[in-house]
Amino acid sequence: MKKLLIAGMTLAGAIGVFAQGALVFNNFDSATPEVAGVNVVFHVYSPDLTSPTTEFTGNSSVAYSTSVRSGDFPTGTQTYTGPLLGGSTVGSGPTGWANGNNYSADLVAAAGDNQPVGSLVLVAGSVTTFRTTSASVAGWFVAPSGALSIPGTTFSGSGDLTHPTAATVAVQAWYSGGGAYPTYASALGNTYTGEGAAFNVDGLGGGTITPPNLYNGQSFSLVSPIPEPSTIALGVIGACAFLARRRKS
Repeated sequence: MKKLLIAGMTLAGAIGVFAQGALVFNNFDSATPEVAGVNVVFHVYSPDLTSPTTEFTGNSSVAYSTSVRSGDFPTGTQTYTGPLLGGSTVGSGPTGWANGNNYSADLVAAAGDNQPVGSLVLVAGSVTTFRTTSASVAGWFVAPSGALSIPGTTFSGSGDLTHPTAATVAVQAWYSGGGAYPTYASALGNTYTGEGAAFNVDGLGGGTITPPNLYNGQSFSLVSPIPEPSTIALGVIGACAFLARRRKS
């Protein structure tokens, strides 16, 4: 009886491990024609040229086509002025936007629809770099091989009603400098970073269910680093002290 109980517990543990819902972490998966709720085409841009400390989100007003690969599907209303990230290995430093190896992206997620942004956590295996083969692939990151599992979820049709078959997710991108900033958290406040708007992905895959794409994802831009308020305050105090010394002398 004890052996049967242990075997049952082992099987339950295995089901718990392998029943997690999964999705494909890719911001480019096109078709002819594209299908709403299935295909996805969005991009990541460098900071806006006129307002580099403002993050812009939303799909481009330019429609995607095989000739206009910088367009998005579905078409949005946003205008971006900064260059796309990646496309080649040319350039160095945080403003060498074309060097896809200098920039990274990852996925954060939480089980269930419409979860608060603060509850989203890093998905294992999602950290990747941007594509480098040609200018026509700029703005797209390298899709990790295989689908990514979302903790706390199960896949559609699994029969497990205790876990959601959907997730709230967001894409993050940053200047990684070939390892100088290995994580989004390490880059935040220190260099160029950006996070797209959170969105839902329903009908997670697993078993015989094909994992879905990031079909609700939208383009976004990085922003220039902004000094922390404490840093600004220290700078003001230092400047005042300097001026006071000058007056006394």
